[in-house]
Amino acid sequence: MGIVTLEPAARQDGMNEKMLYALLHRFALHRLRCPCDSDDLVQETFTRLYAYRSRRTVEDVTAFCLKVAANLIRDRFRQMSRRPTKTELTDTIVCRQPLVDEVLLYRQRVAILSAAIEAMPMLRREVFLRRRLDGDAVAKIAGDLDLSPVAIEKHVTRALGDLRRALDRHDLW
Repeated sequence: MGIVTLEPAARQDGMNEKMLYALLHRFALHRLRCPCDSDDLVQETFTRLYAYRSRRTVEDVTAFCLKVAANLIRDRFRQMSRRPTKTELTDTIVCRQPLVDEVLLYRQRVAILSAAIEAMPMLRREVFLRRRLDGDAVAKIAGDLDLSPVAIEKHVTRALGDLRRALDRHDLW
């Protein structure tokens, strides 16, 4: 940033340009806690000093600049309180959708299970699908297929074993 040349009247308080810049920077840094924002604020303070001095004289440049800087800091905090808060993005963004590899693994399991169901004997497949997918009662399935309830349970158990073995063959259990 360029150095401000103060008028001789402004030097009466013993403050030169470098000292004023350093004072304003420390003042802003103490309140904003960010060197970049402090630099911007000091630059804006000097810009306002120039604009004000083009219309009026400034008796105490240091007091004027400190008051302008304090007002700019207050304005900045007021603007920040109105804005929605910013959050840092992390590598683990919460998303309700499953991960791609989970979807692929799921699809692979579905394909293996579908093939295993198709490979079952017809009676076992029908009993299994009616009991597990349709949710039919054991007694209803037994009555429709003219089987005992124990036979229905054995067909379901064997079907589950077939499915487990199919997944084991592909290391997906």
